[in-house]
Amino acid sequence: MRLRSQILGLLFFLGFTPLVTVTVINLPLIYAQVEFLFQKEHLQNLRADFRDLDQQISGRHEMVRLLAKLPEPGALLGNETDTSGHQIEQARLQYTQWINWILGDLLDITQILFLNAEGRILYWLERDKDTLAFAAGNGVADLPSTALFDKARMLPAGAVLISPISFNPEVRISDPQRFMMLRLISPLHQKDHIKGQASASVAINIDVGGLASAYPNTYWVRHDGQYVHYGEAREDEATAFADFPGLKKIFAQETLALWRGDGNQSVIWAPMFVTESSGPLWVGRHVDPSPIDAFWNTLVFRSLGIAIVLIIIILLVARRIALRVEKFGHELKQGIGQVINEDRAVNFEWGGSEDLRSLGEDLSNLAREHQHNRASLLEHARALEESNEYKSQFLANVSHELRTPLNSILLLSKLLGNNDQNRLSQEEREQLDIIHNAGKDLLSLIDTVLDLSKVEANMETVELSTIDLNKLLGELIALIKPIADEKGLEITLNIDHAVTTAIVNDREKISQIIKNFLSNSIKFTEEGTIGVHIGENREDDSTRRPLSISVSDSGIGIPKNKHSLIFDAFKQADGSTSRRFGGTGLGLTISRELSALIGGRIKLESSEGRGSTFSLVIPVTLDTDGIDHERLSFVNAVA
Repeated sequence: MRLRSQILGLLFFLGFTPLVTVTVINLPLIYAQVEFLFQKEHLQNLRADFRDLDQQISGRHEMVRLLAKLPEPGALLGNETDTSGHQIEQARLQYTQWINWILGDLLDITQILFLNAEGRILYWLERDKDTLAFAAGNGVADLPSTALFDKARMLPAGAVLISPISFNPEVRISDPQRFMMLRLISPLHQKDHIKGQASASVAINIDVGGLASAYPNTYWVRHDGQYVHYGEAREDEATAFADFPGLKKIFAQETLALWRGDGNQSVIWAPMFVTESSGPLWVGRHVDPSPIDAFWNTLVFRSLGIAIVLIIIILLVARRIALRVEKFGHELKQGIGQVINEDRAVNFEWGGSEDLRSLGEDLSNLAREHQHNRASLLEHARALEESNEYKSQFLANVSHELRTPLNSILLLSKLLGNNDQNRLSQEEREQLDIIHNAGKDLLSLIDTVLDLSKVEANMETVELSTIDLNKLLGELIALIKPIADEKGLEITLNIDHAVTTAIVNDREKISQIIKNFLSNSIKFTEEGTIGVHIGENREDDSTRRPLSISVSDSGIGIPKNKHSLIFDAFKQADGSTSRRFGGTGLGLTISRELSALIGGRIKLESSEGRGSTFSLVIPVTLDTDGIDHERLSFVNAVA
């Protein structure tokens, strides 16, 4: 993906995500608030519709207070000893006539009860079903609950207590006026009674079941889901919970809620009245949800419109920023390419903010400094390369020139030592041996330096021939065995049967590397065994270099942190090694360079005190594609 696309996507994400988040979070909240206001408005409409009920109850409230002040005669005359029962009966008859004159047209009042201090009926009036006039009760009186009566007795004079609505399903058909009632009760206080408690009480029962028929477009449902049917006999007893799926959850919350069904059917439900034993009495009414739906649709469309406009703006701004960043990135990439590839200073002339201009100036200064430093390094490298070439040529020439006099010294010292005329004393012979051995060591050192100078000067050639490794290693072991015998060391040769011992490579270089391995093993091993092994290379480069020639010993070993050090020129594991065992520290350096020349590499496995294993891994046939043909020659003999 291009940088511009990545930056554009990132900027669009950073701009679009907050927009979507705000929209997703706020739109439901706005809708919920609007729906709440919508429900509240309908609740106010419901309360306005039931305002006449409030007025009716207020009027009945005053009637109860009037009856408490003007109770039935028995409550007043019952305690007088000179009052006969006939007089009380006549007084009650006149009182009933007065009640009909005062309350006759208030048809919702169905019963008037006068109760003594124990809650028993003193006298009660009941509206006749036929004449609708009040008469002395002779049927069943609907008494207030004990809790309501006890609470009313503690009220002060003139106070009225309103009961919750009570239901009597048994008389819904036979006596519908007693099906759904509301009670108002007020205490009667007499001077000779205990202070703080009423001597008697008056209660009126009000028929509120007519509400169900007074509002035909309204559902009246009890808390258990049963419909309130006033004075109707219905064969089906369907519940509101079945007609309105999910309504039971709304009722459980006991708060105003909007129920939505299939299509546009919506009903607002409110717990309008309290009942004695069946929870709140719910009122439901169909409402038109189109205003809130229209508002919601308008809100969504406008929000989408605003979001689309903002998205377009975000895309344009993000694209502008991305193009500018891509331009800076292209100029920076091109400039760095010129600095690195063309070794040329570049000026980054960027406009815009002060920080951007400062960055361009810093990059320009860095490019110029890089050009200057690179030129200095190239010049220094050229000088070092030239000096190293002169050094290698000098070492090669000097080494060659030194070989002639050294060979003469070695030859003359050998001839003098082999003189049969015994003209030399024993001391002179020992001194002559010292001269001869020192000359041999010096010649070996000169040969080693000459080999290193050839490698560094790229003067080393490669002579390819078919090599029998079994024969070659046998010759090397035979050559080195006398030295090993002097130290009491045993040399063994082990060849895996699965590997081939016939390869095509440079015999002299393989011989020199293995001879170096054997010399080091003998030098650094005081006792034990030296093993030579030809086997398979089992490491990652086994495809290119399948063959492994290893030399293992039980010598002093090499610490792991010194493994890379010993391959550097003139370096050994530590200074004491050179003083104790001798040597120049060039053997492994030359071996490493020679192994690379013949397509191989050297592997070392060793730890201090546990011996060492040097392995030369090489191809079966050397690939000559990377070798200069002037340095390559072929020998058609099996060596």
